[in-house]
Amino acid sequence: MKIEELNNAKIPIVKIDTELERFRGRELFPKKLALAKKMLANARLPKHPTEE
Repeated sequence: MKIEELNNAKIPIVKIDTELERFRGRELFPKKLALAKKMLANARLPKHPTEE
């Protein structure tokens, strides 16, 4: 298929497996999630100069 045909197609290219719904709302990797939250809490973002 050409790109124009894909853009105008009514059928999606990717199909999502409905069995993945059983994982909705669950933490699959609690240790990694805790580490990511800790890293985000300690992260220092660059300061942007304020325009006055």
